[in-house]
Amino acid sequence: MEREPARLLIALDFDGTLAALKRDPAAVRLSASRRSLLARLGRSPGVRVLVVSGRPQAFLRRALAGAGAALSGEHGWVLEGIGPEWRHPRLRARARQPPALAAAARRAVRGLKGGRDEPKTAAVAVHWRRAPAVIRDPSALRRVLAGIRPRGWRLAGGKRVWEFRPADAWGKGEAIALAARRLRARVVFIGDDETDEEAFRSLGRRARTVKVGGGATRARERVRGVSGVDALLRRLARV
Repeated sequence: MEREPARLLIALDFDGTLAALKRDPAAVRLSASRRSLLARLGRSPGVRVLVVSGRPQAFLRRALAGAGAALSGEHGWVLEGIGPEWRHPRLRARARQPPALAAAARRAVRGLKGGRDEPKTAAVAVHWRRAPAVIRDPSALRRVLAGIRPRGWRLAGGKRVWEFRPADAWGKGEAIALAARRLRARVVFIGDDETDEEAFRSLGRRARTVKVGGGATRARERVRGVSGVDALLRRLARV
């Protein structure tokens, strides 16, 4: 039987939205109950679920296996599961730089207890969630990283992470908008981090935007923590 066209696209960030943040990002897992909830939501008539994250696409495939969700990794530079697989036209060119940039970032955090780099296809993250010295004073490390930022790249912040990303005007919001055009669907987007704030801004009033947790936000609504996301998803499944 042919699947009913989607009328609603529910897009969600991963870390801090679907899965609680951990000191070690590699230890983050999607719970079985949340995986089941996403699968049930995706089976609702006229609904598609999209997980859009800064994580690499390969990580999302493993983490969301069995959830039935479409996936957009690398901050929206890749999209699969909604129409033909799509990659940003400049992804191949941008992917040439992260190995050298990751090596420079590794040298920058050498000797820093708890700091580590995470190379991606088109980005390099520097995590300092486990680095007490940086938690006390983040400015020194930020200055070092800003000094090695190549032309055409930007240094973006997050929750105890800085990330080198291409300066191209593309991110999660643009990927969600692309998926929505393919589906001709309305959008609900739920996120918690600075990259999600960028998406809240770019989507504007075209979407129902939901901030997870406290702090200033451009989102139109707010829920309290990952448990609040569960409650919202259950309501959407009933609707």
